[in-house]
Amino acid sequence: MSRRLFYRSHLDVTFWDRHIRSCLTSLLLFWTLSFATSLEHHGGAFGQDSQPSHAASLRDLNGHFPMTVPKSLAQWQARADAIRLQVGVATATHPKPKLASLDAVTHGRRELDGYSIEKMYFESLPGLFVTGSLYRPHGKSNAGERRPAVLYAHGHWEDGRFYAATNEDVKELLATGAERFESAAVNMLQAACVQLARMGCVVFQYDMLGYADSQQISFDRAHRYGLKGPNEQTTADGWPLYSAMAEGYGQSVMAIQTINTQRAIEVIGSLEDVDPAKMVITGASGGGTQSFIAAAIEPRLAGAFPAVMVSTGMQGGCTCENACGLRVGTGNVEITATIAPRSLGLTAADDWTKSMPNDGFPELKELYGLFGKASEVELNAFTHFPHNYNHVSRTAMYGWVNRVFDLGFEEPILERDFRLLGRNELTVWDANHPSPPSGIDFERRLLQNWASDTRDSIKLKDGIENVPDDAVLQYLREGWTTILSPALEVASSIDIAPEKTSTPTQVARSPSGKVVSKWKATDSQVVIVLGTVLAEPQEERNVWTVESTDDVFDSTSGEQCLVDEPRRSASYTYGYNAPQLVRRLGVLLAGFDSATASSNTKVRLSTDLENTFLAAGLAMMRSERIQSISIRAAETDLTGFCSRAASITDPNFVPHSLRYGDLPGLIMAVEAAGVKVAFSK
Repeated sequence: MSRRLFYRSHLDVTFWDRHIRSCLTSLLLFWTLSFATSLEHHGGAFGQDSQPSHAASLRDLNGHFPMTVPKSLAQWQARADAIRLQVGVATATHPKPKLASLDAVTHGRRELDGYSIEKMYFESLPGLFVTGSLYRPHGKSNAGERRPAVLYAHGHWEDGRFYAATNEDVKELLATGAERFESAAVNMLQAACVQLARMGCVVFQYDMLGYADSQQISFDRAHRYGLKGPNEQTTADGWPLYSAMAEGYGQSVMAIQTINTQRAIEVIGSLEDVDPAKMVITGASGGGTQSFIAAAIEPRLAGAFPAVMVSTGMQGGCTCENACGLRVGTGNVEITATIAPRSLGLTAADDWTKSMPNDGFPELKELYGLFGKASEVELNAFTHFPHNYNHVSRTAMYGWVNRVFDLGFEEPILERDFRLLGRNELTVWDANHPSPPSGIDFERRLLQNWASDTRDSIKLKDGIENVPDDAVLQYLREGWTTILSPALEVASSIDIAPEKTSTPTQVARSPSGKVVSKWKATDSQVVIVLGTVLAEPQEERNVWTVESTDDVFDSTSGEQCLVDEPRRSASYTYGYNAPQLVRRLGVLLAGFDSATASSNTKVRLSTDLENTFLAAGLAMMRSERIQSISIRAAETDLTGFCSRAASITDPNFVPHSLRYGDLPGLIMAVEAAGVKVAFSK
């Protein structure tokens, strides 16, 4: 594949726009100039909605994300459970959303050389359709025998399932040995599905949002933020993607695509000719991201083969590969490791994955060794090719599928030529199967209905006086613990030391030396006061008054800082960094642990409305050491605390908080942990 084809096909532009100059030649730089100019135009479109100054300490998708292998299997299993929960929260699959009825439509069956192909579509979220091509092997299986299945998640190749390389690109692919047949050079995605079907697998190749037949949310909207100005506003019909409200519910492009994959697993696993215990997933680039994310949280998958994606470097540049909270304290290699001990195959190329043989894969091999399954993970490093899923890489995948399903083929398994089908022959929509509604109005309604179903599922419509059942309380505890847990990392970075003043005072400093909290040191802390609430007179001598809980990271505007990214999606910042309220909680947590380290007395918290989130967060993280919270506010004042955030830079913006009931949901989780909560005027 030529450099030009690579860049035109792979549209994870953040990595390339910001880092291509340091890793490719000046010739390539000259070639990309026209695209960079276009991207600058995109970036300039956000001038009407300026963001605050950026903090140098914020992480972004281009950092280094190494994995540390625990010393024991028990340690890893606990860590893996936490990561799976984190991924589930980040992709809005925890709790599982309400899905449409399981009714798939197939039509237009065609019999070809060694396989058949059908057009298929079905609903995932109500009103949202997954579209694709269903490949089946020729011939009937033995009585009662079911076939293995492969889900194929394509990446950012132009038009996805309808992809067609140019004549120039086809010639280069054939000349360099990247492809063996012209048909495969034109559409490598179709080539893989045909070969897998010829090997005896049922294959479903489905569309990402905005690709091929999936046009209810457009390509520009799903993968490029898709705006020439500020984001669309919330209306009576709902709110759009990328808004503070959407992110509060965890509603992102990545979440929708993950839900679509889960729905595809259910649909394909329910087919009468498929063995639901023998399903795997593969895809390259952005399809690789979908593959390892799905396999991490889906035990129904027997394994995954994410090609040219997993690495300790660039984590995925597209909006469809990023979600708030997803990689805070972790990264792609560690997320992928949660697939263990199920079978895992990887490829590397001359891209961000080329360091995998020395950085990332050895750790995966060691991790699989804890299970006694080191042979179940493999890396095929073809770094003489640029970013690809060419015949060489696909041949490695065919061998992996052959061994996972014990198909009995002699390796290497080489493709045969096939009849290439074009857009008009593949599209699922026709006069008898009309395409569904689309556009920004559809987007608003979809998100609003999704949020309504979420609120119904956790039964929090009527406020905190109506306590939900144990299952819902468990969801709330798991969700809020996941949202708040990054505070632990912040707390570990805070230095606590006494200050030499006339009144003994403890000072907390950030790694940069900035004073972020002060409190008077006493022998027995009974009440901790946040904000302007006065302590009870008889307890004045045993009070810790927090004078300051400033943000750990510098911000000159009073708003939360964002990373340097022209597409104003919250996921690029909060996918790698905790929001400001959680970072402030980390500061408070560090001080609390220091102040109460030598005391066995349970602490009572006293707070005003403004600091209730911090008090409740502290009680959630340290419930065994906190007796009660006294809140100077009415219960009704808590409703909508996080939903009042006007933008993703609002100081009170906390991704996913609305999906777990906002501040009332957090209070419920705190009470379920045994902390008493009382309100007063």
